[in-house]
Amino acid sequence: MNKVFSKVFDIRESEGWRALLMFSYIFLLIASLMIIKPVRNSLFLVKFGVSKLPYVYILVALCSFLIALLYSRVSRQIRLNYLIFNTLILAIVCLGIFWLLLHFRAQGSWVIYAFYIWVAIFAVITSAQFWLLANYIFDAREARRLFGFIGTGAILGGVFGGYLTNYLAPRLKTENLIFFCMGFLVICLFLLGLLWQKSALYRQRQRDHGQKGVIQSRSSENPMKMILNSRHLLYLSGIIIVSIVTANLVDFQFSAVASRIITETDRLTAFFGFWSSTFSIISLFIQLFFSGRVMKHMGVVASLFFLPLGLLLGAAAILISPVLWTAVLIKVSDGSLKHSINKAGMELLALPIPESIKIKTKTFIDIFIKNFAKGFGGALLILLTVGLNLTVQYISLVAIGLIGVWIWLIVKVKKEYIDSFRTAIQKHTINMDQQSLNLQDASVLNSFLTVLDGQNERQIIYVLKLLEDVENEVLIPRLKKLIKHTSGEVRFLVLRMALRYEDLDLSSEALALINDHDADQTVRTEAMHYVCKRTKDKDDRAVKLNQYFEHVEFHIRSAAIVCTAREWKENKDFRKEVDMPGLLAKVFENLNKDRKDGEPIQNRFIKLNTAVAIGESNNPELYPYLHILLEDDSMEVKKAAIISAGITRAPEFISVLLANLNTKHVRKFVREALAGFGEEIIERLSPYLEDAAADKGQRLAVPKVLALIGSQKSVDLCLHHLDQKSLLLRYEVIKASNKLRAKFTGLKFDERLIESRVLNETRQYYQILTILTRQKRLMKDSAAGSLTNNGIEGAEKARILLIKAVVERLDKNLERIFRLLGLKYAAKDMFNAYFGVRSNQSHLRANAVEFLDNILDSNLKKFIIPMVETSSPDTLAALSWEFFGFGVPSQRECFNFILDGDDSWLKVCALYLIGETKDSETIESVREMVSDPDPLVKETAIFCLNKLV
Repeated sequence: MNKVFSKVFDIRESEGWRALLMFSYIFLLIASLMIIKPVRNSLFLVKFGVSKLPYVYILVALCSFLIALLYSRVSRQIRLNYLIFNTLILAIVCLGIFWLLLHFRAQGSWVIYAFYIWVAIFAVITSAQFWLLANYIFDAREARRLFGFIGTGAILGGVFGGYLTNYLAPRLKTENLIFFCMGFLVICLFLLGLLWQKSALYRQRQRDHGQKGVIQSRSSENPMKMILNSRHLLYLSGIIIVSIVTANLVDFQFSAVASRIITETDRLTAFFGFWSSTFSIISLFIQLFFSGRVMKHMGVVASLFFLPLGLLLGAAAILISPVLWTAVLIKVSDGSLKHSINKAGMELLALPIPESIKIKTKTFIDIFIKNFAKGFGGALLILLTVGLNLTVQYISLVAIGLIGVWIWLIVKVKKEYIDSFRTAIQKHTINMDQQSLNLQDASVLNSFLTVLDGQNERQIIYVLKLLEDVENEVLIPRLKKLIKHTSGEVRFLVLRMALRYEDLDLSSEALALINDHDADQTVRTEAMHYVCKRTKDKDDRAVKLNQYFEHVEFHIRSAAIVCTAREWKENKDFRKEVDMPGLLAKVFENLNKDRKDGEPIQNRFIKLNTAVAIGESNNPELYPYLHILLEDDSMEVKKAAIISAGITRAPEFISVLLANLNTKHVRKFVREALAGFGEEIIERLSPYLEDAAADKGQRLAVPKVLALIGSQKSVDLCLHHLDQKSLLLRYEVIKASNKLRAKFTGLKFDERLIESRVLNETRQYYQILTILTRQKRLMKDSAAGSLTNNGIEGAEKARILLIKAVVERLDKNLERIFRLLGLKYAAKDMFNAYFGVRSNQSHLRANAVEFLDNILDSNLKKFIIPMVETSSPDTLAALSWEFFGFGVPSQRECFNFILDGDDSWLKVCALYLIGETKDSETIESVREMVSDPDPLVKETAIFCLNKLV
C-alpha cells in the first residue's frame, strides 16, 4: 500500500513522514478556516448587509498595516517554530474570547467588525507561516513534487471544514462552531513540534550555512525596500495585489447574490459552508488529476494562468446573466483553482528567493500587501457601487480589465523566476566596475598622487599601469622619486613612462641601473633602452650600443643585444650603423669558444636574451640563429626561442613548433606561439585531429591551440570533432569550444549539432549506468559468500575497483554533457548548474535541478533531469530501456562493451576482474587487448590471459 501511495504522489524514501505531517497540518488548518470564515461572513452579512463589505475590507487593510509592522519586529527576534507556536496559542485564546462575546451577546457592532478583521488577519498569518515552514522543510525539487500532495491536504481540509459547517450550523448555532476551530489548532501545535524537531531545524541550519555571507548584508533591510529592489518580488507582489482585488470583486458578487436570496443567519452559514466544501471537492479533483501534470509538463509559471483564465470565463458569464448560478460559477473558478494549481504555483514561485529575505518579505506580503489589496479592493468597490452606482453585472467589466493586467504580470515574472534560480545556484563572484580615468577630476588625481607618495608597492604598480599612457607634468616629481624604489617592476614602469617627458632626465639613474649587478635584467634592458633614446645623435647611440656589446659583464652584453634589436626594428638609419647579423655571428662564435667542459651559466643567459632579441627585431636575416636556439638543450633558452618564433609568425617555424607540441615544460608556450599565426595554422592542425595514429600528446594539445584562436574556423573544426572516439580528446575539444564561446563574441555555434552531441553523450551515460547497475547487483548477490577469513576475496576487490572506475566515467560523462550544454545555453549558467547538481548540499542541488527544469528544451529535459535528480541506478537503468531500448546487460555484455571502447582505465579494471573471476568466455577479447597501444592495458591483458589459460 505504501509503495502504491508513494508511486501515485511521487513521494520518495525519507520524505513520507514529513509529507504526511505537513498534509495533516494543512488539513486541520484549512478545516478550521473553512469553519471560521462562514461564521464570520454570515454574522456580518446578516447584521450589516453586503453594502458594508467594502468598508470592512478597508478596515482590514488598515489594521493589517499595524499588525505587519508589529509582526515584522517580532519575527526578527524569534525563531520560526516559536513564532508559529505562539501565533497558534494566541489564536486559540482569541477564539475563546470571541466565543464569549458572541455567546453572551456583547453590546455593540464593534464585536462583529473586530471578529471579521481578526479572522482575515488570522487566516493570512497562519497560512503564510505554514508555507514558510514548508519552504524550510522541503527543497525546490521536493517542493515541486510534494506541494501538490500537501495542497491536496488543504483541499480536503476545505471539504471537511465546509461540509462540517453546513451540517452543524443549523444544529449547534453559528458561534458554537468556534470550538471545533480551536480543537483543530490545538492538534496543529503537536504536529508543529514533531515537524520541527528533526526536519525544519536541520533544513534551517543547512540553508543558513549555505547562504552565510550572502544575505547578512541584506537581512536588515526594510521589507518594502527589498521588494522594490527586486523585480521578482515586485512582479510577485503585483500578481498578488491584482488577484486579491479581482477576488474581492468576485466575492462581492457572490455574497451579494447569496445574501439577497438567503436572509437567515444559520442557513446562510450552512450555504457558505456547503459551497466552500463543493469548491474544495472540485479543487481536489483538479489537484489529483491535473496539478501534477501541469507542473511537470508546463512548468511553474504556466500553472499561474489557469486561475485568471477561469475567472475571465466566470466574469463573462455574470456580465451576460447576473443570476445565482453565474455567481456560483465565478466563485467556483476562484475557489477551486486558487487552492489547487494556483496555490502550489505561487508558493513555488517564491522558492529561489534567499531564506532571510523570504522570511521578511513573504510575511510582509502575506500580512500587509494582501490585506492592503483587500482594502484597495474595498475602496474600489465603494467607488464602483456608491460613486459610479454600478450593478453587480457591470462590476465584471472591471474584473476583466484587472485579469488582463494579471496575465501581463505572469508573463513578466517568468523571466525573473528563472533569473532568481540562476542567482541561487551561482557561487560568490566579484564583479569589478570599470571606471574611466579622468585626471581633470582633482579628487581622482589626488588619490593617485597619494598612492604614488605611499609605500604600498602593489598599489603603486597598479596606479603606474593606469597612468602609463598619460602625460601630466605633476607626475614628474613622483617619477624622479620612484626610479629609486626597491621594486624592480616599479623602476621598469617609471623608465617606460619617463620617455614621454622632455623635462625629465633620468639618464644618470638609468646608467646606474645598467651597471648595477643586482638589478633585474628587464630593468637593466629598459634602462639601456632609455639611455639610447635620450641620446639624440643616432651615431652616438650606435657607438654606445657597440661599447655595451664589448662590455666585460655578460648581463650588460645581453641587454645590449636586446636594445640593438629594438633599434634595428624601429630605425632604418640605425641598420647602416650597426651590423646586427654580424654581431650575432660574433656572439655565437664566442659562445662556441667558451663551451669547453659544459655550458656556462652566462652562455645560457646570453642565448636567452639573443632569442628575445631576434623576436624583438623580427628580421628574417636572423632566423637561422633562432633555429639553432630552438634546438638548444636548455628549456629556458628553448622557451624564449619558441616565444620569439611565435612573434615572428614566420611559416618556417611552424614545423618545429608542431614537433614540440607535447614537449614538457615548453608546450604551453608552443600553443601560444602557434595561436599567434591565426587562421593560417588551423589547416596544419586539422590532420592531428583526423589521424588516430598521431602522437597522443600532440593530438590533445591541438584543441588547446584552437581555443586561443578567436576564429570561426576554430569553432567549426572543434564542432566537427565533438564526436571523437577518444574520450580524452573529445573532452579537450569540448573544453576548447567552451573557451572559444566564453572569450570571443560573435562566433556561431551550430545548436542543432550541439544538441545531437548532448543526446549522444546522454545515451552513453545511460548505457554506462546499466553496467554499473549490473555490477552492483552482482556485488549484492555475492555478498553473502564473498567474505573469507582473510576478508574480501580478490574477485570482489576487482569488482569494487571496476564499480569505482564506472562511477568516475559517469562523472566525466556528466561534465561533458554540461560543457556541451554550455555551448547551447549561457555557459556561466551551465557551469553553476553543474556544480549545483554535484553539491553535497541538498538545497543547492534542488535549486540547480529546478533551474535546469525551467531553462532546458523539453527534448533535452526529458533525459537530463532524471540523471541529475535521481540517485538510484536501478531507477535510471529502467529509464534507459524506456528512452533508448536497452536494459541491464549481462556480465559478458558489460565486458564486451568496455573492451570495445576507448577508456583505457575501464579496460584495465575489466581485465583485472575477468582474470580474478576466470571468465574464460571472454578469452578472445582478452587476447586482442594484448596488442593494445596502452602499456597498462597490455600488461593487464597479459596478466589476465595467464590466469585464464
